[in-house]
Amino acid sequence: MEGTISFEWASVSTEATLAVFAAATLALSALAPKRGEKWVSMFAMFAVMAALAVEVFVPSAGASFGGMLGGKSVFGVFAIACALLTSLMSFQYFSKGARNRNEFLAIVMICTAALMLFVRSGSLLMAFVALECATVCLYVAAAWSSEKASSMEAAAKYLVVAGVSGAAFLMGTAFIYGASLSSGRNLLLFGNFTSGLVHPMFLTGIVLVMGGTLFKMAAFPFQFWSPDVYQGAPTPVSAFFAVASKAAGVVFLGKICMSLDFASMGLSELHDKAVAAVSVIAAATIIVGNLGGITQINIKRLMAFSGVSNAGYMLVLVAAVLKYASLAEFFAPVLYFYLAAYMFANYALFFVINSYEGYDDFDQSMSDYRGLLRKSPVMEGTLIISLSSLAGIPPTAGFFGKVLILITAWSAQLYWLVGIMVAGSVVSIYYYFAWMRASLDTPDGVERKLDPNPILYPTMVALSVATLVLGVAVLYFYGI
Repeated sequence: MEGTISFEWASVSTEATLAVFAAATLALSALAPKRGEKWVSMFAMFAVMAALAVEVFVPSAGASFGGMLGGKSVFGVFAIACALLTSLMSFQYFSKGARNRNEFLAIVMICTAALMLFVRSGSLLMAFVALECATVCLYVAAAWSSEKASSMEAAAKYLVVAGVSGAAFLMGTAFIYGASLSSGRNLLLFGNFTSGLVHPMFLTGIVLVMGGTLFKMAAFPFQFWSPDVYQGAPTPVSAFFAVASKAAGVVFLGKICMSLDFASMGLSELHDKAVAAVSVIAAATIIVGNLGGITQINIKRLMAFSGVSNAGYMLVLVAAVLKYASLAEFFAPVLYFYLAAYMFANYALFFVINSYEGYDDFDQSMSDYRGLLRKSPVMEGTLIISLSSLAGIPPTAGFFGKVLILITAWSAQLYWLVGIMVAGSVVSIYYYFAWMRASLDTPDGVERKLDPNPILYPTMVALSVATLVLGVAVLYFYGI
C-alpha cells in the first residue's frame, strides 16, 4: 500500500543483537549461582564481540523504516569498540570491590545500541527516543557505586543536565514539527531540512536541537557539568562518557550541518551567520577546555577538560564542512581518524587511572603518579604515549588527527579558527606534560597504591602501539 512504512528488521541486526544479549545477560545473572557470575561476564563479553561481527559482516540494508533510520556507518564499529574496552576495564573495576558487574555490562550494551540508533537516525523523532534511551543508561551507570557519595553526586548532576538538554532537544523537535504542519512537508526528516530554512519556527527548532546536542558533547557554553560528572562517576563510565557519548554528539551534529543547503534556498546571509556561530562555539570550547585544564591537579577533572577541548577541535571540522559543502566528502574520514586516535589515547589513560587501589577514583591527583616509572614501566609507557597523542606530539596518531582537521579548516578559509586550534594545542602541552612530569618524579611514599592487573597489560600495549602507528600507516596508505 502506498505510504505504508515497511519494517526492515534486518537493518537493525546489530542493535537487536546487543539488546537480546543484554536481556539474556540480565536473565542469566538473576538465575546463575554466585560462583557462576564470571561465566555470565564472559558470556556478556562474547555478546559484544558477536555484535561487532554482525556490524562488520552483515551487509547494510540502507535507509529503512520509511527513512527514519539510515544505513550502517563506521560509528557502529567505533561504538562497539568503546563498549568492548569499557567492558574490559570494568573487570578490574569490579574486582576491587564494586558490585553487580553483569548488570553493568548489560547497561553498556543497551547504551551502545541506543547511541548507534541515535547516529543512524534519519528523523528527529527517532533521534530523540534513541538519545533518551542512551541518557537513561548513562545516568544509571554514573550512579553505579551508589554507596559512594561522589558517584551519587555525579549521577544527580548528570540527571539534571540530561533533563535540561533532553527538554531542549524535544522542544526543538516540537517547533520543527509545527513548521512541518505549516509547510505541509515532514521537516522532521533530515532530507527535508533544507526546505525548512525559510521558516522561523524551523530555525528556532534547529537551534534548540543543536543546543541539546552540544550539551551531550560538553561543548561551550554547556560544558559546566562534565568535570563534576567525570570525577564522581566510576572510571569505566567516565571513559564511556569521554569517548562514545561525545563521538555520537559530534557525528550527529555534523549530520545535521551537512543536511542544510543554504545556497539552494538563496540564504547566503543566514549561511554566513550559521558558520560564524559554529566557529565561535568551537573557538570558545577550545579556549575554555584548555584554560580549565591548566588549573587542574585532579586527574579525572583534567580528563574532563581535555574532553572539552577535543570537542572544540572536532567542532572546527563541523564548521569547515558547514562553510563549504564541497568538503563534506572529507568529513567522515577525517573525523573517524581523529576519533580513533582520541579513543586509543583516552581509553589507555583510563586503564591507567583504573589501575590504582580502590574503585573510587574521584580524588586521584597528579601526585599519586610519582614513581610510576619504577612501579610499572608498562603503565608509564602507556601514560607517556597517550598524553603525547592528546597533546599532538608527532609521530602519534593525535598529531596527524589534528593536522588533518587543520588542513580541512584551512581549506575552508577559517584561518582565525586554525590559529585558535594551534594555540589551544600549545597550551594543552602544559597540563599534559605536568601529568607526565609527575609520573617521572621520585616517590615520597604517600601516593595512592597501585593495584595493577597484568592481564590488562596487553590491552594497554595494544592501545599504545595503535596510537604510534595509526597516523603513519593511514597517511602512507593514502599516499599523503
